Amino acid sequence: MEDASPNTQSYDFDYDGFITEVIPRVYRVRVPLPDNPLRELNSYFILSDEKTTIVDVGFDHPACEAALDAALTELGRTWDSVEILLTHSHPDHTGNLDRIYSHGMRVYANLHSFQEVENLQMMEAKVFEPLVRQAARPQDEGLSFEKGAVRLKLHAELLPLKHRPLVIYIEEGDTFEAGGYEFEIIETPGHDNWHICLYEPQTKTMLIGDHVLERITPGISSWFATHNALEEFMESLGKMQRYDVELVLPAHGDPFTDLAGRVLYLKEHHEKRLEEIYELVAQGHHDIISISQNAQWKYPNWSHWPLDQKYFSMAETMAHLVYLVCDGKIKQTICGDEYRFELPS
Repeated sequence: MEDASPNTQSYDFDYDGFITEVIPRVYRVRVPLPDNPLRELNSYFILSDEKTTIVDVGFDHPACEAALDAALTELGRTWDSVEILLTHSHPDHTGNLDRIYSHGMRVYANLHSFQEVENLQMMEAKVFEPLVRQAARPQDEGLSFEKGAVRLKLHAELLPLKHRPLVIYIEEGDTFEAGGYEFEIIETPGHDNWHICLYEPQTKTMLIGDHVLERITPGISSWFATHNALEEFMESLGKMQRYDVELVLPAHGDPFTDLAGRVLYLKEHHEKRLEEIYELVAQGHHDIISISQNAQWKYPNWSHWPLDQKYFSMAETMAHLVYLVCDGKIKQTICGDEYRFELPS
């Protein structure tokens, strides 16, 4: 393999301070996410004598590829030393594999294959596409007409990888050796079915992906009445109490220290959200669109939001509704593409 990644393109971005050593031999690399409200991904480079482990890689975008390539150059490393570890399957963490992957590159994740991700998305689409179409306006981007039928095309973030790199499966209790450290693998489903965190006991450091972020509430989505993603997330938050953590390395935002305090905040946030969703159902909002539209969000005028943002908000609302259904607080009735929620009689 050559020193540069296989598909490198020139792309200008601000390299000032984009790489920082956070603990010995572990570097935070700020990878730009163009045209995305998250703005950046923190990719972590762990340097061993003979290999470079990159944790999360960014979008399928030349800016993301250029950032990784520049970081390798700055650290005196080449692509032929690189292995990849993914905290979860979302495209801002995995999409760049379509640019940087080459035969023989080791990719570690809590996945047996990326086919799992595609299978889930295909199944979810049977539920969310009819619902999101109901929330769409004729002028919304993402709608098209093919053979006389309305088609829904959501943002590229929701698309799976074009290629299918081989994945080395890692799971709860495994240890991952890199940079002279032994990281413990912790399965933390909720934000994503395949989410993992990495705990390093010597330095009491947690590479936490999107599981807990300092200033952002990780999105919890569900489209199946039998998939209680929010319960999984709350249980995964509980796992964090087992670990003595002094430094948290998130995938977005700055490193932080008060993991316990942030976990408590997230639990309280979702408990309040559950109360709000319950009250909306009690007030007579019985369908996912009405409930989502009347919930409290950071921005007003839900009906005028871009279709992508409606999708994400509806998925989050559905996750809270499913939690309440599983808890016996509300009941759900499904008839074709219609989902109705009401209080038990």
